[in-house]
Amino acid sequence: MGTTACLTLEVERPVVHYLPGVPDDEMTVADLVHHTSGLPRLLPTMRDGLFGDPYRRAVGVPLELAAAIPVTARGRFVYSNLGYALLGAVLDEVRGDWFDAVRQQVLEPAGITSAALVPAREERVVPKLFGRAIRPWALGESSFAAAGGVWSTFDDLCRYADWALEPGAEPVRTVSWQREGASTWINGEVRAAGAVIANAAGVTAAVHTLAKAPRVADAIAVALIQQEVRGSCDR
Repeated sequence: MGTTACLTLEVERPVVHYLPGVPDDEMTVADLVHHTSGLPRLLPTMRDGLFGDPYRRAVGVPLELAAAIPVTARGRFVYSNLGYALLGAVLDEVRGDWFDAVRQQVLEPAGITSAALVPAREERVVPKLFGRAIRPWALGESSFAAAGGVWSTFDDLCRYADWALEPGAEPVRTVSWQREGASTWINGEVRAAGAVIANAAGVTAAVHTLAKAPRVADAIAVALIQQEVRGSCDR
C-alpha cells in the first residue's frame, strides 16, 4: 500500500484534500504511509482482541471518516490499521479501486498471481482448534481491507520479498517497511496467522505461521537470520 501510494499520489498533500470528511486537516498521505498520523490502531467502536473479529461489523459498511481522529502527536510512529484503511479510501477516490492500483504497481511487477481479498474457501489454508477450523477475520471483506486483508500463497510472499529487496531497487519498494540500524522488515498478524519478511546482515527471511502466539513469526525470522549469519562466519 505504501509503495502504491507513493507512486500514484502526491503524498505531501493533506488527506482532507482527497477525503473532505476527515476531521484532521493537517494529516498528510505521507503520515498514513509512515504511520505517523497519530491515528489509533482501530476506530474507538471496534474491539481489538485475539478471539473476537474486530472487522466483522465493518463488512459492507463504509469507513467512518468523521471518527478518524488522532490520539497521539502527529510525527510519532504509531502503527495504525485505521491509517491504512484511510490510505485505501484515498486510492479508491483517485484510482477507482485501491486493489487494482496495488495490482498494477506492485503485484504484477513482482510476478504475484495468487493475491486475493476473499479467496474461495477451498483455497484457504486455515489452522484448526480441537478439530475445527478457526474462522479467519473478515478483514479482506471489510472497509479495512487495505490494512492487510490480502491473501496469497507462501511462494508469492517470497516473490514479494525478492522484488522489494532486489539489489539496486528504488527505495520506494520498501517505503513503508520498518527499520532499525541495518535491519529492515515488514510484518503483520491476523487472528491465528502471522507473516514477516526481514532482512539483516545481507540475509532475508520470509516466515508464515499458523496458530502460534503473537510475534512468533518475527522470532523465527530473527533465528533464521542469526543461524545463517553464524553459518557464514563458520565457513
